[in-house]
Amino acid sequence: MCEAVWEKFCEGQRMITPIIRKITQKERCLVERVLPIEGGFSVETGTAVEPFNHLGECRFSQNKLELPKGFKPSNFKTNTRFYYYGCLLGKIGKEKIVAPFDGNMEMDSQKRYIFSENEKNYPLLAGVWGIVKSIRQNKSVLLETQVKDLLLAACSDVYTSGELVVFPNPTDILKRSYLENFAKGIKGKVIYIGHFVELDVLQKAYDMQASAVLSGSAHKDAFDFAKDNNFAFGLISGFGKIKTPESVYKFLSSISFRYVFFDGDQNILRIPVRPEDILKGEGLKPLIKQVEAGMGIQVLQDPYFGWVGTVDRICESSIFVRFGVDKNSVEVRVPNFLIIE
Repeated sequence: MCEAVWEKFCEGQRMITPIIRKITQKERCLVERVLPIEGGFSVETGTAVEPFNHLGECRFSQNKLELPKGFKPSNFKTNTRFYYYGCLLGKIGKEKIVAPFDGNMEMDSQKRYIFSENEKNYPLLAGVWGIVKSIRQNKSVLLETQVKDLLLAACSDVYTSGELVVFPNPTDILKRSYLENFAKGIKGKVIYIGHFVELDVLQKAYDMQASAVLSGSAHKDAFDFAKDNNFAFGLISGFGKIKTPESVYKFLSSISFRYVFFDGDQNILRIPVRPEDILKGEGLKPLIKQVEAGMGIQVLQDPYFGWVGTVDRICESSIFVRFGVDKNSVEVRVPNFLIIE
């Protein structure tokens, strides 16, 4: 929209602007829960479920270790051999390789050594409050539920899910410390890691097998790493160093440890909620609104492009915006901003 057209919305110091809602809700939403391989289900169509209810299970080897070239096995005299956790598998040069879990080692058709964990039961939890709509070929269950969606400014095109863990908004040094302290429990989890994440912190989360990482912002090198490695990574505010809106952070903190779904194709983090958490009349909210002091807005003007701040005061064809605890405000001309809710 050009500035001349935009200014027709303004009347003195009254100003109307479009709204971006970071968090929206759906009263009816279908979520598919899938087993890694075919298994059995303990529910049927019409069953009411809650997040920690078991839907079914399957049994398979959940971890594999492909040993590199130069590996020399220890006491491997048949096509396959069982090793207990901690036992010597063999060596690469002088380096000893021990079994990271109970399992069997075998040589494949290309003469590579593969060590596979013993088969274990894999339980499939509902992850939502809802109703079973259908079961497909002993592999997946379709559930009808209600959700709140967090709109991501940018994300890698990956679909995954896991328990949400919300870190505070600390310094980069503390972020690494948090990851180290969560080392045994980070695997398979969706981690919110702060206002901004550096490449090395993202790489650490990837190496520790986090399911997904969320942050307020990041530089392009971190985002490119996630895309190149098919790793689920979502930015709430955008590129650069942009804080997560306070309302979004409070919402994430309120649902920490809930099972969530990262949908990169739709640019959302999908959060299951209870039926009573759905607000009536939410879908009737306006798409535009009069700008008022104290509102949260996102700036679309250099050098603050993408930054999220608070309206300090309103002039005829511009507003003044504060960022964080900074007492100084900057001028932003229409139409270079959007209301954030």
